[in-house]
Amino acid sequence: MFQLTLVTPTKKIVEKAPLQEVFVPGYKGQLEILPGHAPLVTTLSVGVLEYKLEGWTEFRRVAVSWGYCEVTAEGEVNILAETAEGPEEIDLPRVEKAREEALEKLATVTYEEFDKYQRKFQRAEARINTVKGTTH
Repeated sequence: MFQLTLVTPTKKIVEKAPLQEVFVPGYKGQLEILPGHAPLVTTLSVGVLEYKLEGWTEFRRVAVSWGYCEVTAEGEVNILAETAEGPEEIDLPRVEKAREEALEKLATVTYEEFDKYQRKFQRAEARINTVKGTTH
């Protein structure tokens, strides 16, 4: 059985739900996982995770900031994300402001600060894309 579990340290979003398809923002790029996918373990990067459960016609989008994804030989897709936010949890005006502030900082920061503000910008982008429905 192809199924999805998506959790963070503070909440369970989906637990052992029958799955049709999932798009995962992997460390080296986006992964599409379908039934019969080879077993793997990868780290997640900041981005939009999209999944479609059995019987659904639309994908559900979730902004993730980091984590791990495991696909087992038995067809389980287990995702542990540091954070995961659905569109209803995201304050779009606040996030758009945070994105602009991070972008401004990127133009003026020192080398040591660059990664910090780049991650802030990426998180804001993922959250905006989650709300606005930017798809795979």
